[in-house]
Amino acid sequence: MRQGFTLIEMLLVLSIMILLGSFVIPNIKRFQTRSYQMASEVNARTFQSAVENYYIEASTYPSGSLSAGDLYDALKADDSLNSCPLNPYTKAPYASTDTKGKILYVGAVDDYTITLYDQAGQGVQLTLHKI
Repeated sequence: MRQGFTLIEMLLVLSIMILLGSFVIPNIKRFQTRSYQMASEVNARTFQSAVENYYIEASTYPSGSLSAGDLYDALKADDSLNSCPLNPYTKAPYASTDTKGKILYVGAVDDYTITLYDQAGQGVQLTLHKI
């Protein structure tokens, strides 16, 4: 009696693995993209909470049109936000030069809007307003 696998058995196992892999690999990319989107939304809400904390302390919202990096600098000065969240697309703290997943803040004395853009930096993924 011979031990081991025949060529047919090995080819059958290999073809099953390839078939299963063809279902899994496209879904991994989709799940990764969705996780980046969700992380970006969490970051936008983190900025929103920090802006509300800033308002509690200063009785005004930060004024102007600011990128997430500039907004962090304004909030850091008031201790409303201790560290800048990482942009999930760049794996670095938000900066004014971000295009992927950028967050823009537009504020006045008594109102603000935080806009989160998609991975391409073109479409609006989420818009947050004064609570």
